[in-house]
Amino acid sequence: MQSPWIAIAIPSYNRAPLLLRTVRALQEQTISDWECVIIDDQSTDSAWDVAQMVASEDARFRAFRHTANQGLAANFRECGSQGTAPYVLMLAADDQLTPGFLEKVWEGLAAYPDAGLVCGRRVLSDAHQRLRPYATPLTGYWKAGTTIARAVANGNLYGLYSSVVIRRQALTEVGGIRADNPWAGDYEAFVKIAARHPVVFVPEAEVYQHVDQSTQTTAFLRSGRLVYYESETLERLLDDPVVAELLSSEQRVAAWQRIHALQWSVTLFHLLREPWRPSEFGISSQALETLEAHQCSSAAVFRTMVRLVYQRWRLTY
Repeated sequence: MQSPWIAIAIPSYNRAPLLLRTVRALQEQTISDWECVIIDDQSTDSAWDVAQMVASEDARFRAFRHTANQGLAANFRECGSQGTAPYVLMLAADDQLTPGFLEKVWEGLAAYPDAGLVCGRRVLSDAHQRLRPYATPLTGYWKAGTTIARAVANGNLYGLYSSVVIRRQALTEVGGIRADNPWAGDYEAFVKIAARHPVVFVPEAEVYQHVDQSTQTTAFLRSGRLVYYESETLERLLDDPVVAELLSSEQRVAAWQRIHALQWSVTLFHLLREPWRPSEFGISSQALETLEAHQCSSAAVFRTMVRLVYQRWRLTY
């Protein structure tokens, strides 16, 4: 049997029906020399039964279950250390590889064997199979460090876990996926790898990213915590000596401005979710009515909100 060139790790928690769909899409890939481990994080539905069934049917699969729930970030970090193949793909249990995904990635690696990342494209998909592809800002081969300024200025241009194949050695070099960064750990690791290794963008390699009201992504977007983790991640990236060396002084200043904007947006988000207490902010009822009427839709209302935040924290505007 040929040694697998890629280890695919599937972190699983309470996604039984979608997990089976994810597995079947993997089994239908045109390239078959891969290995896969399904890591169940103490699911309370039948996801563990699905994992065991698949492992008993197909020797390329292994099933492992935590003795206690570890949480999303810890589970993904563990996924990055699974298997022995030189490349790693962390595939969410509710995402689906399109036909030929692995073959297109392999072709990219064959053309550019020094790549640390091979980035496919995400296509948003819901329960009704409505599809919306993400824009792909970059294509082809990019030398080490040449994507960093864009990534720091504009956010994660590489993709999410399920659409990015990582060279294991490169992932180990940057310390793997942080266990304390559940929603920007991929962004942080990808930027650090791209600062040290070339990146290949293969938009033809697509992954359906499932999104519905029950996904953890939806919950995090609603809570505002995703922006919080992004700002913390940017701060750590600017402290990385290899990343910082690749940025001009103007780009570093712009990055700090973005960090401050993200931090303020978190404050504003939570402020909007609280009951209005005009007396606490020292504002007139007319200003309050303006905020409620416009729902922060205009620049004037936004400026008012900023003033409220400054007043609340006893700062001078």
